[in-house]
Amino acid sequence: MSSNRNYLQHQVIWLGLLDAICLLIGVVAGVMIRLGPDSLNEYVFFTLSRWFYLFMAVLVSNYVTGTYGLELRFSRFNMVVSWLFSMVMAVLVVGLTSYAWFDNILGRGVLFLALGFYSVLWLTLRMVTYNWFFRTDAMAYRVAILGSGSRAKQDLALVQNRDLCPKHKVVSLIHLEHEGGGVDFRLPNGEVRLPNGEVRIQDSSINNQQSTINNSPPPVVHCSPSQVAVTVRALACDVLMVAVDREEELAGVYSQLRRLRFEGVSVLGPLNVAEVYGGRVPLNLVDEHWLMTASMGFISPMTMRFKRVIDIVLVLLSVPIALYLGGLVALIIKLSDPRAPVFYSQERVGRFGRIFRIHKFRTMTVGAEQGREAAWSPDNDPRITWAGKSLRKYRLDELPQLWDVLMGEMSLVGPRPERPELVEKLAKVIPYYRERENIPPGLTGWAQIRYPYGATIEDARAKLEYDLYYLQNLSGALDLRIILRTLRIVLFGMEREIR
Repeated sequence: MSSNRNYLQHQVIWLGLLDAICLLIGVVAGVMIRLGPDSLNEYVFFTLSRWFYLFMAVLVSNYVTGTYGLELRFSRFNMVVSWLFSMVMAVLVVGLTSYAWFDNILGRGVLFLALGFYSVLWLTLRMVTYNWFFRTDAMAYRVAILGSGSRAKQDLALVQNRDLCPKHKVVSLIHLEHEGGGVDFRLPNGEVRLPNGEVRIQDSSINNQQSTINNSPPPVVHCSPSQVAVTVRALACDVLMVAVDREEELAGVYSQLRRLRFEGVSVLGPLNVAEVYGGRVPLNLVDEHWLMTASMGFISPMTMRFKRVIDIVLVLLSVPIALYLGGLVALIIKLSDPRAPVFYSQERVGRFGRIFRIHKFRTMTVGAEQGREAAWSPDNDPRITWAGKSLRKYRLDELPQLWDVLMGEMSLVGPRPERPELVEKLAKVIPYYRERENIPPGLTGWAQIRYPYGATIEDARAKLEYDLYYLQNLSGALDLRIILRTLRIVLFGMEREIR
């Protein structure tokens, strides 16, 4: 089943509408303070086309940075970064448009007052109203889970996360009974009427499941496979999560699931759930057929050319800051060990298995890997210098890789490159490990911001699941989100993203 996220669209519409209202209030306030109430009609209503660019810049930038998307945990940092990006984008769009038309389309005083009022109102709403609004029962997504076994319990715990926004309300688990007749039922409050007229609600199979939200466990509705669609309609669900433990249980059900999709219900299979709520592709659900199907939509040559152009532009723009920080890092390394070289290079596996040399600032003692097999660096590695610990924490040791990006060996965003010896070892024990070589390796990546530093085969397996998600969903918007999240690590030394 392909990913189906239509049920998230009304949240995007609501948030976009609220943002537009905030921006409109900011514009009106800015004009009235700067030019007076008498200028409001002339400066706003007779120049709507000029304000259109500002509105679109703010709304599109908020959408690109994931402001309107599903939140697994409230993050003030993400909120502030999104706000900063929106403001910079809005000013750039207005400035470039003014330059192209040789006309100052919006006065600077009015523009900055409007954005200032919008920012105060937007940040206040995001901190208080937005999260409260989308955690109310009225705005909650009604969810039913098809299944009542271990996989269903995992999905139940996932969507009953109290930090999930918008709120998901699980109205029922649906247990398939393959023996006996259908179910004649009415379900106003989770009640099920069996053929003999008895009202039956069973929740014993999930009572021992620790819920992460303060509500009672949902009932388990019993029905035959032929009654799945009728049951889902009666429950008035927005989302149906397919979470049976055995594929055979869905015999005769798929046609009903397809019909439900056409009726507007978002039907999510196990892979869809993992992608939407976890940002990963579980290896136990991947096979050759999925890879062949998914690869048709992975990456087009045009996407890769655009990605390369963006890499070059961003690297060139970052040169002044990179040179300044690089000079400080080089000085620190020399002070920690005057005899040690500043830079360090090592062979890594690049796109399509091509070997290249990656460049880094030295963080280990000289000869630290001499006579040793290729291996990950464990926590509290004694080979790491006192300066190297801080450089690694803030990822400043990776700065020289901007040169590798400029030379085309790497990209700003992509799977992290590994040593050839480790790749050979991992490819033997982790299925589809070499799929990550189909795109250029990255300075940062989806796995790096979603999973902490790992030094085991299991960690490599988990990171591959995030890399496969990135391959399937690669886009400029996703790359931008990853770069913005990486800024938090550089600025604050946090190990993983929280959203």
